[in-house]
Amino acid sequence: MFLASEKVLYLFEVRFSNKAEKSLKDCNEKLKDRLKEFFLKLQEAPVSAKEYDLKKISGAEDTYRIRLSSYRVTYTVFWEEKIIRVLFVELRNESTYKNM
Repeated sequence: MFLASEKVLYLFEVRFSNKAEKSLKDCNEKLKDRLKEFFLKLQEAPVSAKEYDLKKISGAEDTYRIRLSSYRVTYTVFWEEKIIRVLFVELRNESTYKNM
């Protein structure tokens, strides 16, 4: 959907939960472009995206969130398998992190 350029070797594979995929379909084009850029950078460096507001989710192992304006992307890194699982792409509100 968003990923895999033939000319660049990526270290991690990004996979999306069903909920994340559904949320991506509902996003506007400007946000989709920003998310695509983020996911490509994520494949190269899962936790060193300096231009994003990146935070580790406390109480969850290897789970992080980034903030893109009023949206949040929550993902888990599986280091040994070289997989990043995008869990949520949500509009931020009071209940964004309660169902994790």
